[in-house]
Amino acid sequence: MATNSSLTRRQFLAMAGSLSTGVLLAACAPAAEAPADSGAAGAGPETITLVAWFTDRRTINEMTEKEAIPEFEAANPGIKIEMQFVPESELQQKLLTAKAAGNAPDVSSIDETFLDTLTKQEVLLPIPEEVINVREEMGDLTAFLYRLPQGADDGRYYGLPNGVFSSQLYYNATLLDELGYSPEDIPRKWDDFLIWAKDVTAWDGDTLTRSGMAIFANEYSLYEDLRYQIAGPLDGNIFETKDRWRHTDDVGQQAWQFVMDIFKVHRLDSIEEGLVSRERFGAGQAVTLYNWTWFNGFMETQYADVDWGLVLPPTMSGEPIYGRRGPDVGFTVTTQNENHLDASYTFYRYLVSPAYLARYCKLRGIQPSLKAMWDDPEFSEDSGPRWAPIAIKNRPENSVDAGFWPRELVDISNQIVPAIRDEGEDIPTVLQRVEEAGNEFLQANPQWSILSAADYAANPQWLTAAG
Repeated sequence: MATNSSLTRRQFLAMAGSLSTGVLLAACAPAAEAPADSGAAGAGPETITLVAWFTDRRTINEMTEKEAIPEFEAANPGIKIEMQFVPESELQQKLLTAKAAGNAPDVSSIDETFLDTLTKQEVLLPIPEEVINVREEMGDLTAFLYRLPQGADDGRYYGLPNGVFSSQLYYNATLLDELGYSPEDIPRKWDDFLIWAKDVTAWDGDTLTRSGMAIFANEYSLYEDLRYQIAGPLDGNIFETKDRWRHTDDVGQQAWQFVMDIFKVHRLDSIEEGLVSRERFGAGQAVTLYNWTWFNGFMETQYADVDWGLVLPPTMSGEPIYGRRGPDVGFTVTTQNENHLDASYTFYRYLVSPAYLARYCKLRGIQPSLKAMWDDPEFSEDSGPRWAPIAIKNRPENSVDAGFWPRELVDISNQIVPAIRDEGEDIPTVLQRVEEAGNEFLQANPQWSILSAADYAANPQWLTAAG
């Protein structure tokens, strides 16, 4: 066999793609052990130490280091894991640099937006079919989106989502009780909710002392949901096609006016005070909070004294469709050591197994990507007030996954909120400027990772339970 220094990338990828089922071990089975370097007769097996790069998410990392890795190592005595934490803002460049130097980590967690670059630069190894049957275990939509190149007969999977986020309506159970309400009393239709939320909002002159719905610094999430609620899963999608997005349509203008009316007309939150909505909720100064569910981990750690729960966010009709959902970061195999390949896939499979995801998903507030977990009591629609709404909203028939887009496009869309909210610019003017800038970028940089209205029109099964 070629040495690590002489193994070409083509040889390595070919080897990775041809591993047999017998070589690719189950997540909880001991890994095949490399021979001892000494070569002495009767020498014991060598323990393989894998280096794993994790992004700097404290709650996830503490759980992984203190609970998950000991569990994995106990079940796989031939493998040890060395965790290293890398700031997410630095991770992509560090991986590119490490790959060029020949010392890439064995397994890495990455942001979805890194997947395109890291795949093209051959930093990521393909995930053999023997490791995971993506269509069977994660559904039709995931199987389509993450198989690269899309539509190619020889397409492969390089990274998969751990699960999907969505916006939810958090509530402070103590404040609700003090005001004489229960979570069931929170209205499901926006018209009714706005009246109710205004009634429970309290101002002391120009100072907001209790917010009916905290939203400051989270307006864009509501905008995305409102588009789908107003216009449905196709016309509500900001991406008309993979190379064209739309903001200036009637849907976009209506949605942003709705957002601004929350501040200016209903006065449920304050622009002038500038207190981030999550901080206001954590401080017990908000009855409800509109936020993506990655906040769950913070509620469990930073704000552990707050009695909170979730309800489905209001909609125009009070019924689905509830809005947008989106993918969480995923784990990838990045080893450049052929002797670590088997062990790396064994650890990778553990990271996308129920054993690990059951802990991870709770801290990240995501519905697991593994469909087998959707009926688990901890993640089902009957799982209680801190999870059931996530399970309901994130079902494919109740929300839309628009895929993910590059940081450049995110930066362009991030111009909307400060221009409208803080600078007071005219809504149509801002949306026109952002739409033009985004479309110029998209037409010069085709994006496979977007799930557009045209994609959904061609694949209606994505909006069903099978999706």
